Parts: sequence; C-alpha cells; structure tokens
Amino acid sequence: MATPNPFTYPSTPHVRRHGPAGYKDYESYRDWLRDDFSFRCVFCLNREQWGVVSGNWDIDHFVAQALFPSGKLLYENLLNVCRRCNLIKSRRLVLDPCQIAFGRCLTVQDDGTIKAVSEHGEILIELLRLDREDLTHFRRLVINTIRSLALHDRDTFIQWMGYPQNLPDLSKLKPPSNTKPEGVSDSFYARRCRGGLPETY
Repeated sequence: MATPNPFTYPSTPHVRRHGPAGYKDYESYRDWLRDDFSFRCVFCLNREQWGVVSGNWDIDHFVAQALFPSGKLLYENLLNVCRRCNLIKSRRLVLDPCQIAFGRCLTVQDDGTIKAVSEHGEILIELLRLDREDLTHFRRLVINTIRSLALHDRDTFIQWMGYPQNLPDLSKLKPPSNTKPEGVSDSFYARRCRGGLPETY
C-alpha cells in the first residue's frame, strides 16, 4: 500500500472542536490551538514532530490585531501556524481555513512542488509564498524520508507521522468559559488515554 503524502490538505473546511474564551492573553490558548489543528501549521502543513517545537510555532491572528483589535483574544480568530508562515503572512488577509477547504485549492506533488487547483489556491500560493524553492525542497525531502522509513524503519516512521508524546491534557486547563466543553473528551490526549488514537495521521 502506498504511503500517504504527508502534505495532503484537508478536503473539508476546518471545524473547530474547542471553544475556550475569556483568557487575559492569547498565549493561554496555545494548547487548545495545537490540539484543534492537529499539531500542524494550518498553511504549510509542517508538523511539530518534524523539528524543534520551542520558538518555531506561533499563534496567528487570522485578522491582524491592528485591523481587528477586538479579535485579539477571540479564539475563532486564532490559528496554529509555524513561525515561517506567520512571518510571511504578517497582516495579510488570506483565505480562512474554517471557511474554505484548502484541499480543494492546493495539491502537493511527490517532488514537493505545490499546484493550485483553483483560483483560491493561486491566491494562497501567492500570498504565503508556498511555492518558494526552500519550501519545495523541504517538502520533497520529507516525502522521500517518510516513504523510505515506511519501508525500512517502522518505528521511526511512526515517530515522524504520529502525534507528539507531550499531548496537552485539556481537562487540566480551566478557561473562564468554554462554548464547546465536549471537545475536551474528543482531544487527542483523551483519545490516547482511551486507546483510540491511531499510531499515525
């Protein structure tokens, strides 16, 4: 069976499973966002498992604080992104992954190149520079590495394609309010505790 391309964008818009609210600073939402967006950058699909986490991941304001001050602490305005994509996006207005399925806009080839399959895809590639040479090289390297590991080193393959070991236990977090408290029992930590978390994703 062929190893799935790890850079496969979702075929449906993202639906948030969590709804914490009322924190005094947006950093307090980090673990909620990590879980909500499957420990990946929503824009380039880079995963926490593929590098050093500390300092390489940001909380992005989908609509920048300067343009939407009241959205600074609004969970629905926050995204989990890698530092690279956050710096490139900056204050730009891009397509909302909770409104548009990126998998219907973009496709990543086996050689790491990214192709637009719609006008929305062209916009995403242009605004986020997803087709730049260094990112294409990175995707190609990851794809080739993971496919080789799938054939020759199953344990390391699972480390690359599995969930982080330090999954956040959201039940220990106490936001002032939560519009989707049922999401806690559907978190990846809770699913792992129940034995229902797959080895890879």
